[in-house]
Amino acid sequence: MSWKRNSSKEVFRNRFMWVTEDEVETESGQKMTYGVVHKKPFALTIPWDGKKFTLIGEYRYFVDSFVWAFPQGHYEHDSIEETARKELQEETGQTAKSIQKIGSFWIGPGAINQECNVFFATDLAEGNVNREESEEGMEIKKVTLAELKQLIKSGEIKDGPTITALSMLEFSGEI
Repeated sequence: MSWKRNSSKEVFRNRFMWVTEDEVETESGQKMTYGVVHKKPFALTIPWDGKKFTLIGEYRYFVDSFVWAFPQGHYEHDSIEETARKELQEETGQTAKSIQKIGSFWIGPGAINQECNVFFATDLAEGNVNREESEEGMEIKKVTLAELKQLIKSGEIKDGPTITALSMLEFSGEI
């Protein structure tokens, strides 16, 4: 099944995203207009020291809330794995001797084309954080698997990629 894009017009762009208005035609000939948010892929890293996960917490303007999540970042390096490693170090100060990709998923395929690439980082070494100005006030929290699940269950963690990544990790059999 595929639809034909008859036209696409860019209506907004900044450093992190662009929005197009696309005129499409379905296989049955129905014509529709879609607003599409385009974003580069990003990496999410699940840091695990064998007993606890490392979370980062920061204020997120879009939801006007302080949000706990696994370290994440836009694809700004030579590879998506390098992005995962750099974001882990920048946000938590940790480096990982072992990092493996456990999968990927689309954030919201009904409106945005962004893909999240999930990495599992183990054999961690502590170091210094190297945060960007926009990450001012970021905090670090280490939690057990049971504590992490309770934070999700209670609604204290609402970050969709973090919740999805934990599910993917459990399905992978790594923990």
